[in-house]
Amino acid sequence: MRLQRILALLICVCWCTCNIKGLSLPVIYTKGTHYEVGHDIGSTFKSRIGDFYGKYTVLHDVLLPYYHTAKGRDVYDGFLNVTNSTFPQLIDELQGIADGAGQPFYHVFLLEIRTEIQLLKRKLPEPSCTDIALNFVDQKTSVQWTIQAHNEDADPLIKDYGYIIDAHIIDPTGHYPEEKFTAFSYPGILPGNAFGFNSAGMIFSINAVFPVNVVEAAIPRYITNRMLLGAKSVDEVFQIINKYSSSSGFNINFGNSMMIPGNQMLYNVEVGPGSQDYSNFTIPLANNKDDGHFYHFNMYQHTNVSQYNDTSTQHRSARAGNLPIPGNLKEIFNILGDTADSEYPIYRDGKGKDHAATVVTGVFDLINFNISIYVDNPKTSQGPVIVFPLPKKAATEESVYTDNKLYFETNNIPFH
Repeated sequence: MRLQRILALLICVCWCTCNIKGLSLPVIYTKGTHYEVGHDIGSTFKSRIGDFYGKYTVLHDVLLPYYHTAKGRDVYDGFLNVTNSTFPQLIDELQGIADGAGQPFYHVFLLEIRTEIQLLKRKLPEPSCTDIALNFVDQKTSVQWTIQAHNEDADPLIKDYGYIIDAHIIDPTGHYPEEKFTAFSYPGILPGNAFGFNSAGMIFSINAVFPVNVVEAAIPRYITNRMLLGAKSVDEVFQIINKYSSSSGFNINFGNSMMIPGNQMLYNVEVGPGSQDYSNFTIPLANNKDDGHFYHFNMYQHTNVSQYNDTSTQHRSARAGNLPIPGNLKEIFNILGDTADSEYPIYRDGKGKDHAATVVTGVFDLINFNISIYVDNPKTSQGPVIVFPLPKKAATEESVYTDNKLYFETNNIPFH
């Protein structure tokens, strides 16, 4: 039975890898316990994970040398102990990834606490991600635009080895809640630190921020991000943030596709070390694009947290501010795909001064109930490589597909 299950998963990966002129992004559909889902991911993407781990210089030049010091081992043990005592199901999930991929568990967990270790060592992670939120009704056309668009920027290796996880997690003991989510994932790392959505209609995208202080032996931010991926409501997002202290900080953008369009609200929450230090900026439905848009990069904007300066954020923010405020999807792509600043462009190719690359772009459309995913520059792209329907009330698969096709054709975007 186990062999048949793995073969079925491999078939799903092959069938769900969509191609546009050589552009592709693999998807795994998996169902089981936390450990089984982790093992399915690890075994299915064993070669991707192994190649990434072998080539990722941060693992070999920063994380492993630090782990083999007395201080580093204390830090590692502290993060492992607090994660195991608070979210043991996620340790099971990580153990599954490690076993399936044939990797040492401590390598896998070191990548979960990469952000904290780099901040502790004052070796800042690569600046990553640009978000644009749009939530307004165009008074000339009466068209509502409620969009959360996200450039996932990271080490260029992620572009070659990342993948999509569509998971249904069931705990037969009843100790942990059932979860159904779809998310872009870094190889061999828990999903949740990039962008995704779940069966309750909650959508998420994450931006890195770089606080000066790190709370040791608190919950690593990748672990918190993974837990947030399972949140079934806006209230539950805030409950998780309030209840569990985060070791470092992060920015989370979220909304709910189940909301009535006229009541749509987008949220931008900045979390500081210790978690209780956070602020929420909401983007309510406006009657013009000036009041109904918001940008976020990789520095705290509305939270008083001591942080490192990020030159890339300053450049990207300045460039976005010089471009017209977007009033539709094409104009959002005009910003997310901009390369005018050769040193610190918004859409990145790994050749800029910070060496980061835009590895994938995800666009949540909460009016047309879909997320379109691009693996090339969305400004010049022939179309998304994958389109997933978002949950909506009383919608059939056929009506969702028809809505998606009509939406892309209306906006002169190829639909695949």
